[in-house]
Amino acid sequence: MIKLVVGLGNPGKGYHLTRHNLGFLVVDKVVDKKHGRFAEQKTDYHLATLRMHSEQIYFAKPMTFMNLSGKAVATLLLRLQLLPQEMLVICDDFALPFGKVRVRISGSDGGHNGLSSITEQVGSDDFPRMRMGIGPQPEGVAAEEFVLEQFRQEEVDILDEFIKLGVSCVETVIYGGLTDAMNKYNGL
Repeated sequence: MIKLVVGLGNPGKGYHLTRHNLGFLVVDKVVDKKHGRFAEQKTDYHLATLRMHSEQIYFAKPMTFMNLSGKAVATLLLRLQLLPQEMLVICDDFALPFGKVRVRISGSDGGHNGLSSITEQVGSDDFPRMRMGIGPQPEGVAAEEFVLEQFRQEEVDILDEFIKLGVSCVETVIYGGLTDAMNKYNGL
């Protein structure tokens, strides 16, 4: 069972509505929807605790910047005494079309620096992840530049619905399990 949901992103107002911050945006929306708050604000992470499915579920945002996300995640897993398999990581993915969601039980980092950092710090890539499509990456634009750009107007127009889709997927993972979420969202 998932007990920790980690949304990846970069701290600071300048990064708020960038593609790389979809993990933050989804986690913020879940916490807000459940009338929670990030009561624990440490240097490395912000943490909210919600009651869902008769369980305490933790929601975290690493404050270490994307490329060092693993530092915060490893600290959280140790502090909360959780296994990597009990954590769902939410991140952007430019290999998926904008608006698509994919849930995986484990896998490679796929070139995502946040996932790479987590794998390195945790010592395993055996943790569930929810990838949110931000692609396609335009030809001639470096990945590092693309993920840090603000959303284009046509993306902003559907961003709220995309975030709601992410929230719904997180809720399905928590209430129904990873298999249910994969069956429901991976084909969309």
